[in-house]
Amino acid sequence: MGIVDYAYSNTRIRVMKSHLLKNSDLETLTRAKNLNDCLMSLKQTHYGEILSRLEKVTIREIEKHLSIDLMRTISKISRISPPDCVPFLSAISKKYEFEYIKLILNSKMGNLSPEEIRDNIPVAEVDHSFGYKHTEEFLSRLIDLPVETITALLCGRYKGLDEFMLESPDPLDTLIALDRYYFSELQNSLDTLKGGDRKAVSMLISMEVDIANIMIILRSITHGYAAGRFIIPGHDPHINELGEHTPKDVTDAIAKLSKTVYGPLLEDTISVYTETNSLLQMELTLKRYLAEQGRIIMYNHPFQLGFILGFLKLKESEIENLRAVCIGVNEGLSSDGVRELLILPSATKSRPVSG
Repeated sequence: MGIVDYAYSNTRIRVMKSHLLKNSDLETLTRAKNLNDCLMSLKQTHYGEILSRLEKVTIREIEKHLSIDLMRTISKISRISPPDCVPFLSAISKKYEFEYIKLILNSKMGNLSPEEIRDNIPVAEVDHSFGYKHTEEFLSRLIDLPVETITALLCGRYKGLDEFMLESPDPLDTLIALDRYYFSELQNSLDTLKGGDRKAVSMLISMEVDIANIMIILRSITHGYAAGRFIIPGHDPHINELGEHTPKDVTDAIAKLSKTVYGPLLEDTISVYTETNSLLQMELTLKRYLAEQGRIIMYNHPFQLGFILGFLKLKESEIENLRAVCIGVNEGLSSDGVRELLILPSATKSRPVSG
Protein backbone atom coordinates (compact mmCIF):
# COMPACT_ATOMS: atom_id res chain seq x y z
CA MET A 1 0.00 0.00 0.00
CA GLY A 2 1.08 3.57 -0.62
CA ILE A 3 0.48 7.20 0.30
CA VAL A 4 -3.12 7.26 -0.98
CA ASP A 5 -4.09 4.24 1.16
CA TYR A 6 -2.79 5.82 4.36
CA ALA A 7 -3.58 9.48 3.66
CA TYR A 8 -6.86 9.55 5.59
CA SER A 9 -5.92 7.37 8.57
CA ASN A 10 -2.49 8.86 9.15
CA THR A 11 -3.77 12.42 8.85
CA ARG A 12 -6.33 11.62 11.56
CA ILE A 13 -3.65 10.00 13.68
CA ARG A 14 -1.45 13.08 13.33
CA VAL A 15 -4.26 15.03 14.94
CA MET A 16 -4.46 12.42 17.72
CA LYS A 17 -0.71 12.67 18.19
CA SER A 18 -0.99 16.43 18.66
CA HIS A 19 -3.10 15.70 21.74
CA LEU A 20 -0.35 13.65 23.40
CA LEU A 21 1.14 15.36 26.42
CA LYS A 22 4.48 17.11 26.05
CA ASN A 23 7.37 16.37 28.39
CA SER A 24 6.76 19.78 29.94
CA ASP A 25 3.16 18.74 30.71
CA LEU A 26 4.39 15.64 32.50
CA GLU A 27 6.96 17.73 34.34
CA THR A 28 4.15 19.95 35.62
CA LEU A 29 2.20 16.90 36.79
CA THR A 30 5.20 15.58 38.74
CA ARG A 31 5.13 18.77 40.82
CA ALA A 32 1.50 18.32 41.88
CA LYS A 33 0.98 18.68 45.63
CA ASN A 34 -1.49 15.82 45.85
CA LEU A 35 -3.71 13.58 43.74
CA ASN A 36 -6.53 16.11 43.49
CA ASP A 37 -4.06 18.76 42.31
CA CYS A 38 -2.73 16.32 39.71
CA LEU A 39 -6.25 15.59 38.44
CA MET A 40 -7.05 19.29 38.20
CA SER A 41 -4.10 19.70 35.81
CA LEU A 42 -5.02 16.59 33.82
CA LYS A 43 -8.59 17.81 33.38
CA GLN A 44 -7.18 20.74 31.39
CA THR A 45 -5.96 18.26 28.75
CA HIS A 46 -7.89 15.94 26.43
CA TYR A 47 -8.14 13.53 29.38
CA GLY A 48 -10.62 15.93 30.98
CA GLU A 49 -13.65 14.22 29.39
CA ILE A 50 -12.79 10.69 30.55
CA LEU A 51 -11.66 11.79 34.02
CA SER A 52 -14.83 13.83 34.54
CA ARG A 53 -16.58 10.45 34.89
CA LEU A 54 -14.66 9.48 38.02
CA GLU A 55 -17.07 8.34 40.72
CA LYS A 56 -14.39 8.84 43.36
CA VAL A 57 -10.77 9.98 43.39
CA THR A 58 -8.77 6.80 43.91
CA ILE A 59 -5.82 5.28 42.05
CA ARG A 60 -7.97 2.30 41.12
CA GLU A 61 -10.65 4.52 39.52
CA ILE A 62 -8.07 6.63 37.69
CA GLU A 63 -6.29 3.57 36.28
CA LYS A 64 -9.62 2.14 35.17
CA HIS A 65 -10.55 5.29 33.24
CA LEU A 66 -7.10 5.64 31.69
CA SER A 67 -7.45 2.04 30.43
CA ILE A 68 -10.80 2.93 28.91
CA ASP A 69 -9.20 5.88 27.10
CA LEU A 70 -6.49 3.61 25.67
CA MET A 71 -9.04 1.04 24.48
CA ARG A 72 -11.11 3.74 22.79
CA THR A 73 -8.02 5.01 20.99
CA ILE A 74 -7.22 1.55 19.65
CA SER A 75 -10.83 1.05 18.57
CA LYS A 76 -10.83 4.38 16.72
CA ILE A 77 -7.57 3.59 14.95
CA SER A 78 -8.95 0.24 13.80
CA ARG A 79 -12.01 1.94 12.34
CA ILE A 80 -10.10 4.56 10.34
CA SER A 81 -7.19 2.41 9.12
CA PRO A 82 -6.99 0.79 5.66
CA PRO A 83 -8.82 -2.57 5.49
CA ASP A 84 -5.58 -4.47 4.79
CA CYS A 85 -4.28 -3.38 8.22
CA VAL A 86 -7.30 -4.61 10.16
CA PRO A 87 -6.13 -8.23 10.72
CA PHE A 88 -2.88 -6.99 12.25
CA LEU A 89 -4.58 -4.30 14.35
CA SER A 90 -7.11 -6.87 15.56
CA ALA A 91 -4.22 -9.08 16.68
CA ILE A 92 -2.64 -6.09 18.45
CA SER A 93 -5.87 -5.27 20.27
CA LYS A 94 -6.05 -8.77 21.75
CA LYS A 95 -3.18 -7.73 24.01
CA TYR A 96 -5.55 -5.59 26.05
CA GLU A 97 -8.27 -8.22 26.21
CA PHE A 98 -5.63 -10.67 27.43
CA GLU A 99 -4.47 -8.16 30.04
CA TYR A 100 -7.93 -8.29 31.59
CA ILE A 101 -7.99 -12.08 31.45
CA LYS A 102 -4.58 -12.23 33.14
CA LEU A 103 -5.77 -9.77 35.77
CA ILE A 104 -8.72 -12.05 36.49
CA LEU A 105 -6.44 -15.10 36.79
CA ASN A 106 -3.94 -13.26 39.00
CA SER A 107 -6.77 -11.97 41.18
CA LYS A 108 -8.12 -15.47 41.62
CA MET A 109 -4.66 -16.73 42.56
CA GLY A 110 -4.62 -13.91 45.13
CA ASN A 111 -7.97 -15.16 46.50
CA LEU A 112 -9.88 -11.98 45.62
CA SER A 113 -13.65 -12.25 45.62
CA PRO A 114 -15.64 -11.79 42.39
CA GLU A 115 -16.84 -8.42 43.71
CA GLU A 116 -13.26 -7.26 44.31
CA ILE A 117 -12.22 -8.41 40.83
CA ARG A 118 -15.09 -6.51 39.22
CA ASP A 119 -13.98 -3.36 41.00
CA ASN A 120 -10.60 -3.65 39.23
CA ILE A 121 -11.84 -4.29 35.70
CA PRO A 122 -13.90 -1.87 33.56
CA VAL A 123 -15.70 -4.72 31.76
CA ALA A 124 -18.66 -2.49 30.93
CA GLU A 125 -16.44 -0.59 28.48
CA VAL A 126 -14.53 -3.46 26.90
CA ASP A 127 -17.10 -4.70 24.40
CA HIS A 128 -17.77 -1.21 23.00
CA SER A 129 -14.10 -0.31 22.81
CA PHE A 130 -12.78 -3.43 21.13
CA GLY A 131 -15.79 -4.15 19.00
CA TYR A 132 -15.69 -7.83 20.01
CA LYS A 133 -19.12 -9.35 20.23
CA HIS A 134 -19.99 -10.55 23.73
CA THR A 135 -16.55 -9.67 25.14
CA GLU A 136 -18.10 -7.95 28.15
CA GLU A 137 -20.29 -10.96 28.88
CA PHE A 138 -17.35 -13.32 28.43
CA LEU A 139 -15.11 -11.46 30.89
CA SER A 140 -17.93 -11.13 33.40
CA ARG A 141 -18.52 -14.85 33.17
CA LEU A 142 -14.85 -15.64 33.82
CA ILE A 143 -14.92 -13.69 37.07
CA ASP A 144 -17.43 -16.12 38.57
CA LEU A 145 -15.73 -19.34 37.43
CA PRO A 146 -12.92 -21.50 38.88
CA VAL A 147 -9.54 -21.35 37.15
CA GLU A 148 -9.87 -24.82 35.61
CA THR A 149 -13.09 -23.87 33.86
CA ILE A 150 -11.61 -20.56 32.72
CA THR A 151 -8.75 -22.36 30.99
CA ALA A 152 -11.16 -24.61 29.08
CA LEU A 153 -13.28 -21.64 27.99
CA LEU A 154 -10.21 -19.73 26.81
CA CYS A 155 -9.14 -22.63 24.61
CA GLY A 156 -12.63 -22.71 23.12
CA ARG A 157 -12.66 -18.97 22.42
CA TYR A 158 -9.15 -18.53 21.01
CA LYS A 159 -8.39 -20.91 18.18
CA GLY A 160 -4.92 -22.42 18.57
CA LEU A 161 -4.43 -21.47 22.23
CA ASP A 162 -4.63 -25.13 23.26
CA GLU A 163 -1.39 -25.74 21.34
CA PHE A 164 0.42 -23.59 23.93
CA MET A 165 -1.22 -25.24 26.95
CA LEU A 166 0.24 -28.08 29.00
CA GLU A 167 -1.90 -31.18 29.48
CA SER A 168 -2.97 -30.17 33.00
CA PRO A 169 -2.11 -26.48 33.23
CA ASP A 170 -1.96 -24.58 36.49
CA PRO A 171 -2.86 -20.84 36.51
CA LEU A 172 0.75 -19.85 35.83
CA ASP A 173 0.87 -22.17 32.81
CA THR A 174 -2.24 -20.45 31.47
CA LEU A 175 -0.66 -17.01 31.87
CA ILE A 176 2.45 -18.16 30.01
CA ALA A 177 0.33 -19.71 27.25
CA LEU A 178 -1.59 -16.45 26.74
CA ASP A 179 1.64 -14.49 26.26
CA ARG A 180 3.06 -17.01 23.80
CA TYR A 181 -0.24 -17.24 21.93
CA TYR A 182 -0.49 -13.45 21.64
CA PHE A 183 2.95 -13.05 20.06
CA SER A 184 2.36 -16.07 17.83
CA GLU A 185 -0.84 -14.48 16.55
CA LEU A 186 1.03 -11.22 15.93
CA GLN A 187 3.64 -13.06 13.90
CA ASN A 188 0.94 -14.87 11.92
CA SER A 189 -0.82 -11.57 11.19
CA LEU A 190 2.36 -10.32 9.53
CA ASP A 191 1.58 -12.67 6.64
CA THR A 192 -1.19 -10.25 5.62
CA LEU A 193 1.32 -7.39 5.29
CA LYS A 194 3.74 -6.57 2.49
CA GLY A 195 6.83 -4.50 1.76
CA GLY A 196 7.58 -1.57 4.05
CA ASP A 197 4.58 -2.31 6.27
CA ARG A 198 5.83 -5.77 7.07
CA LYS A 199 9.45 -4.68 7.61
CA ALA A 200 8.67 -1.84 10.03
CA VAL A 201 6.11 -3.80 12.03
CA SER A 202 8.32 -6.91 12.21
CA MET A 203 11.14 -4.80 13.61
CA LEU A 204 9.06 -3.31 16.40
CA ILE A 205 7.42 -6.62 17.33
CA SER A 206 10.81 -8.33 17.46
CA MET A 207 12.06 -5.67 19.86
CA GLU A 208 8.98 -6.10 22.03
CA VAL A 209 9.57 -9.85 22.24
CA ASP A 210 13.27 -9.31 23.01
CA ILE A 211 12.48 -6.92 25.85
CA ALA A 212 9.81 -9.20 27.29
CA ASN A 213 12.30 -12.10 27.26
CA ILE A 214 15.08 -10.04 28.85
CA MET A 215 12.80 -9.13 31.74
CA ILE A 216 11.72 -12.78 32.06
CA ILE A 217 15.38 -13.80 32.30
CA LEU A 218 16.26 -11.09 34.84
CA ARG A 219 13.25 -11.90 37.02
CA SER A 220 14.02 -15.62 36.87
CA ILE A 221 17.52 -14.88 38.18
CA THR A 222 16.30 -12.77 41.08
CA HIS A 223 13.54 -15.26 42.00
CA GLY A 224 15.65 -18.38 41.54
CA TYR A 225 13.81 -20.29 38.82
CA ALA A 226 14.71 -21.45 35.30
CA ALA A 227 13.72 -18.98 32.60
CA GLY A 228 13.20 -21.50 29.80
CA ARG A 229 9.61 -22.26 30.78
CA PHE A 230 8.59 -18.64 30.28
CA ILE A 231 10.59 -17.56 27.22
CA ILE A 232 8.64 -16.37 24.19
CA PRO A 233 10.12 -17.62 20.89
CA GLY A 234 12.09 -14.65 19.52
CA HIS A 235 14.47 -13.66 16.76
CA ASP A 236 17.64 -12.87 18.75
CA PRO A 237 19.71 -16.05 19.28
CA HIS A 238 21.75 -14.46 22.10
CA ILE A 239 18.60 -13.83 24.15
CA ASN A 240 17.19 -17.25 23.33
CA GLU A 241 20.43 -18.81 24.57
CA LEU A 242 20.17 -16.95 27.86
CA GLY A 243 16.65 -18.31 28.23
CA GLU A 244 17.92 -21.87 27.83
CA HIS A 245 20.86 -21.39 30.20
CA THR A 246 19.91 -18.93 32.93
CA PRO A 247 22.91 -16.73 33.90
CA LYS A 248 24.26 -16.98 37.45
CA ASP A 249 23.34 -13.40 38.37
CA VAL A 250 22.04 -10.13 36.92
CA THR A 251 25.51 -8.73 36.22
CA ASP A 252 26.42 -11.89 34.32
CA ALA A 253 23.20 -11.59 32.27
CA ILE A 254 23.95 -7.99 31.30
CA ALA A 255 27.50 -8.95 30.31
CA LYS A 256 26.17 -11.73 28.09
CA LEU A 257 23.75 -9.29 26.49
CA SER A 258 26.69 -7.16 25.32
CA LYS A 259 26.42 -8.71 21.85
CA THR A 260 22.90 -7.31 21.54
CA VAL A 261 21.72 -3.70 21.33
CA TYR A 262 20.23 -4.05 24.82
CA GLY A 263 23.40 -4.85 26.77
CA PRO A 264 24.99 -1.39 26.48
CA LEU A 265 21.66 0.21 27.43
CA LEU A 266 21.50 -1.80 30.65
CA GLU A 267 25.11 -1.37 31.72
CA ASP A 268 24.38 2.02 33.30
CA THR A 269 21.61 0.49 35.44
CA ILE A 270 23.78 -2.15 37.12
CA SER A 271 24.89 0.23 39.88
CA VAL A 272 21.26 1.13 40.65
CA TYR A 273 20.35 -2.55 40.82
CA THR A 274 23.30 -3.24 43.13
CA GLU A 275 22.16 -0.46 45.47
CA THR A 276 18.43 -1.19 45.44
CA ASN A 277 18.17 -4.88 44.49
CA SER A 278 15.35 -3.78 42.18
CA LEU A 279 14.96 -4.38 38.42
CA LEU A 280 12.71 -1.33 38.00
CA GLN A 281 15.29 0.94 36.35
CA MET A 282 16.30 -1.84 33.95
CA GLU A 283 12.68 -2.34 32.95
CA LEU A 284 12.12 1.39 32.52
CA THR A 285 15.29 1.72 30.44
CA LEU A 286 14.08 -0.99 28.06
CA LYS A 287 10.62 0.55 27.84
CA ARG A 288 12.15 3.95 27.06
CA TYR A 289 14.18 2.37 24.31
CA LEU A 290 11.09 0.71 22.82
CA ALA A 291 9.18 4.00 22.96
CA GLU A 292 12.06 5.77 21.22
CA GLN A 293 12.18 3.13 18.50
CA GLY A 294 8.41 3.49 18.05
CA ARG A 295 8.92 7.23 17.58
CA ILE A 296 11.71 6.64 15.05
CA ILE A 297 9.63 4.15 13.06
CA MET A 298 6.70 6.56 13.15
CA TYR A 299 8.72 9.37 11.60
CA ASN A 300 10.48 7.11 9.10
CA HIS A 301 7.20 5.67 7.79
CA PRO A 302 4.76 8.61 7.60
CA PHE A 303 2.45 6.86 5.14
CA GLN A 304 2.73 3.25 6.23
CA LEU A 305 1.53 0.99 9.02
CA GLY A 306 4.71 1.77 10.96
CA PHE A 307 3.29 5.25 11.62
CA ILE A 308 0.14 3.78 13.15
CA LEU A 309 1.99 1.25 15.29
CA GLY A 310 4.52 3.86 16.39
CA PHE A 311 1.70 6.11 17.57
CA LEU A 312 0.12 3.25 19.52
CA LYS A 313 3.41 2.68 21.35
CA LEU A 314 3.63 6.38 22.23
CA LYS A 315 0.03 6.31 23.48
CA GLU A 316 0.75 3.22 25.61
CA SER A 317 3.77 4.97 27.10
CA GLU A 318 1.70 8.04 27.91
CA ILE A 319 -0.91 5.99 29.76
CA GLU A 320 1.85 4.25 31.73
CA ASN A 321 3.37 7.64 32.54
CA LEU A 322 0.09 9.00 33.82
CA ARG A 323 -0.39 5.95 36.02
CA ALA A 324 3.12 6.39 37.39
CA VAL A 325 2.58 10.09 38.05
CA CYS A 326 -0.71 9.55 39.86
CA ILE A 327 0.70 6.73 41.99
CA GLY A 328 3.92 8.63 42.72
CA VAL A 329 2.13 11.84 43.68
CA ASN A 330 -0.36 9.90 45.81
CA GLU A 331 2.53 8.17 47.60
CA GLY A 332 4.15 11.52 48.33
CA LEU A 333 7.23 11.04 46.16
CA SER A 334 9.30 14.09 45.29
CA SER A 335 9.12 15.56 41.79
CA ASP A 336 12.49 13.95 41.02
CA GLY A 337 11.26 10.63 42.39
CA VAL A 338 8.19 10.67 40.18
CA ARG A 339 10.22 11.76 37.14
CA GLU A 340 12.46 8.70 37.50
CA LEU A 341 9.40 6.49 36.91
CA LEU A 342 8.52 8.02 33.56
CA ILE A 343 8.99 6.47 30.12
CA LEU A 344 10.28 9.38 28.09
CA PRO A 345 11.88 8.45 24.74
CA SER A 346 14.44 11.24 25.02
CA ALA A 347 15.59 9.84 28.37
CA THR A 348 17.40 6.92 26.73
CA LYS A 349 20.44 6.98 24.46
CA SER A 350 19.30 4.86 21.56
CA ARG A 351 19.85 4.03 17.95
CA PRO A 352 17.57 2.29 15.49
CA VAL A 353 17.83 -1.48 15.19
CA SER A 354 18.54 -2.52 11.64
CA GLY A 355 16.02 -4.76 10.03
